[in-house]
Amino acid sequence: MTYKFEQFNVEIINPTVEVINVIDNINTKTCNVDVLLTTDTAQFGVTLDGFTYLETWDDADIINWVGIELQNYVVNG
Repeated sequence: MTYKFEQFNVEIINPTVEVINVIDNINTKTCNVDVLLTTDTAQFGVTLDGFTYLETWDDADIINWVGIELQNYVVNG
């Protein structure tokens, strides 16, 4: 897949995706997720926000959400 983020003047082609940090706001039950996209030649750090939960979450919930959220940045599947 190819991704494009407005803060980078480059298309990120077939990166590996790694969740680095999850910042949990327990008052609003939302999380921001720091993600590292790595290619053979570069690394790109992005923060995704908008993850919400009702009572709790686990790592799999975050990883699945990141996969879905990254679809918003696909420019070439």
